[in-house]
Amino acid sequence: MAENKDSRTRVAALAGGVVLALLGVLFLLNNLYRFLEADRIWPLFLLIPVIPLAINWLEKGREGAGAVIPITILAFYCCHFLWLTHTGWSGAGTSWPNYLIGPGLGFLFLYAIERRAGLLGPAFILLGLGAAFYSGIYASSLPLGGFMVAAGAILVLGSRKK
Repeated sequence: MAENKDSRTRVAALAGGVVLALLGVLFLLNNLYRFLEADRIWPLFLLIPVIPLAINWLEKGREGAGAVIPITILAFYCCHFLWLTHTGWSGAGTSWPNYLIGPGLGFLFLYAIERRAGLLGPAFILLGLGAAFYSGIYASSLPLGGFMVAAGAILVLGSRKK
């Protein structure tokens, strides 16, 4: 029991050290390009709830795997909003299908962990709708075709015997 607690303490210290080092690098890079301004980094606050969700998932293991859906959604939206703030929100009018893609990725990642076929339905519906809307927005069949190839590959690989 004490060995397990000691191991967790070392992991926490390592994680804290990595986080501090990365924050230091960010502050040093901020001298070259001013990106650490509130109007640019506010999406990072979406990652705050990810930390306790990830800790809960790691502690409970497969039993807490349901946390992967909100973790994925928040991380995806954080990246999306960081991109939008960096580009001056120029793509906001055409990137709205990402609001369907975020939850779809969450269901897909949970399927990858739990291998419950019932998770593929909502994942494919949301991701397929996002791809179809992107195909319509950009008048190209590339997003929808790419989604269909990826979905087909997931179904084929998922149907193989373990």
